[in-house]
Amino acid sequence: MVILRKKPNCHKMLNSFGLIILFCGLSTFITQFINAAPTVEDPLIKVQQVVEGLSSPTSMAFVDAQNILVLEKNSGLVRLVSNGELKDEPILKLDVDSTTLTCCRGLLGIDVDYLNATRSKDVFLYFTAAGEANTLVVNKIVKYTWDGRTLVNPQSILELPATPGPNHPGGKLTLDNKGNLYSVIGDLNNEGILQNIEDNKELTDSSVILKVKKIDGSAPFDNPFSSIKKEFSTGQVEKYYGYGIRNSFGLAIDPVTGTLWDTENGDKDFDEINLIYPGFNSGWKQLMGPISNNGVTENDLVKLPGSYYGDPIFSWEPSLGVTDIEFFNSKNLGDDYENNVFVGDINNGNLYYFKVNDSRTGFEFESPEIEVDRIANEDEKDLLVWGTGFDGITDLETGPDGDLYVLSFDESSNGDGKIYRISSK
Repeated sequence: MVILRKKPNCHKMLNSFGLIILFCGLSTFITQFINAAPTVEDPLIKVQQVVEGLSSPTSMAFVDAQNILVLEKNSGLVRLVSNGELKDEPILKLDVDSTTLTCCRGLLGIDVDYLNATRSKDVFLYFTAAGEANTLVVNKIVKYTWDGRTLVNPQSILELPATPGPNHPGGKLTLDNKGNLYSVIGDLNNEGILQNIEDNKELTDSSVILKVKKIDGSAPFDNPFSSIKKEFSTGQVEKYYGYGIRNSFGLAIDPVTGTLWDTENGDKDFDEINLIYPGFNSGWKQLMGPISNNGVTENDLVKLPGSYYGDPIFSWEPSLGVTDIEFFNSKNLGDDYENNVFVGDINNGNLYYFKVNDSRTGFEFESPEIEVDRIANEDEKDLLVWGTGFDGITDLETGPDGDLYVLSFDESSNGDGKIYRISSK
């Protein structure tokens, strides 16, 4: 049963992800929202708190069945949750840019190479490295080794710009099973070719999804833009997998097809879920949401050789601060949920559930209105809400135990972060 919730009188404010959230003037509503324990629509499934006491957490990853690594955005700390207990001492402290505490930069993304079955595993971190005297702030992807106790042996994989910024640095990471690492970076307030604007001919390595070899950060031979590198004197175009991205807090590989999906944050009008093939152009800064709703055509976009424009497979209207996307690769919640999609948001603390269609190129919807245009408007968005009360969701993970884990934080409590486990009764 889906309950439609009355919308309170609200105004907009920025949270520490640099996203617009709603601050509600009704104190009763705020108290109920903040204090309410998370719940889900399925009566056969329960939500349990695993840990609390994290500070503005952005991403998490399991290194094994007992240990979770959690990133704190502003402190630059990698925290360890071991056997359900948050350890006092961090396992790594990075010198991150924290000049914009309430926006964007910091320790942002993590993924673990699970193909290595030994005790040591490769762990990839995406962070904004603090600049030294007379040097620019940059975003970095660095590979570490988890030796069973801590992270050692840092190796630089990729360096990306952080300026002009400071917003829209992206930061999510995901690995495929073919030795490749995908990352995403937002527009950083640039306006050029990669933002579908012709005037500026320089490639700024922004608004792009990148695909590199996990071993050393080099470009795979089959990347879509490798052949046009000679046409540009700037940028790392040979590493691009797609472009035209405003900003993203969600990347995931479909475990059935191996295809890449993302979430994309709009400015105010739309948020998106996209299915991404090599050469994808998402259309920013000319449009967000379906192209038919924007008064532009594909001829208005910058077409790099080998690119194609891809309409989102689903959109929210207006934007609600969509974050992570997770294919639930487990039977623990029941057969109906296996390999289908969960998505979180930062503004409302909602968890959304989507059933993937038979061709795995989109979703099936029970609502006829949403099925027709693949858009959930203000009156329809609650029809897709599966879980509520999670404060602001920043990450979703299928655990080694087969349960779904949710990372969230409460902006009203100085970024107090928690991890929840969702399991069947």
